Amino acid sequence: MFTKVNSKVVSVDIGRTGPVIARRGAMLFYKGDVHFQPHQIVGAGGMGGGMPGLGGMAGRMLAGEHESTMIAQGHGEVHYGFLGIEVHVVDLGAVGGTIRVEASRLLAYAANLQASVVSVASQGGGGGGGGGGLFGALRNAAAGAVTGQGMFTTQLSGPGSAVLLGHGGVFDLEVSPQKPPVTVDPQAFVGSAGQVNTSLRSAMSWRNVGRTGGEAMQLECSGQGIVYVQASEEKL
Repeated sequence: MFTKVNSKVVSVDIGRTGPVIARRGAMLFYKGDVHFQPHQIVGAGGMGGGMPGLGGMAGRMLAGEHESTMIAQGHGEVHYGFLGIEVHVVDLGAVGGTIRVEASRLLAYAANLQASVVSVASQGGGGGGGGGGLFGALRNAAAGAVTGQGMFTTQLSGPGSAVLLGHGGVFDLEVSPQKPPVTVDPQAFVGSAGQVNTSLRSAMSWRNVGRTGGEAMQLECSGQGIVYVQASEEKL
């Protein structure tokens, strides 16, 4: 449904494909009778991961997994882009019907997709083995603060397409039980599709404290599916 105009811009005919949801500020221009309204992903308001009290507060304060979004409706062609960053179109039907992507890396997606904010821990190892409850939440939050990943991620499911953002472009890495796990710099990680488990690992030891670079924390991806990686460690 999304058409790449060039490496940094996509267009979509919402009269033909239906409404589209995109991050606020991503609309470049449109042609036709198009209307925009604020939109909120399910779960983005609470961000507590089902934890009451202080645990929920930790989730809300430290998650960092939310971007304001707008829904475009009507009849016309809308062009989207953001900060001149490269775009990558994903057909969910071709990757098993579900993807999880960092909110800052999600440009736009079909409004008919089911969208929710889910805990990184539900991806398997997600938060580096943080465990459950308040202390698990705080450990996951601390890991997120170190690596640039939040405690939560955006999940999209159903038939339709989504557009990802990546400095230097986004490429696909296959993850399979028959192959060694794929290990990614957390700041280069964009998202994943399929049954991909993620666990945060530290490459530091008492012997190299203070001498490690950006590779001190690593995200190990295993299972079955695809990992999306940007060609840079630059943040949005």
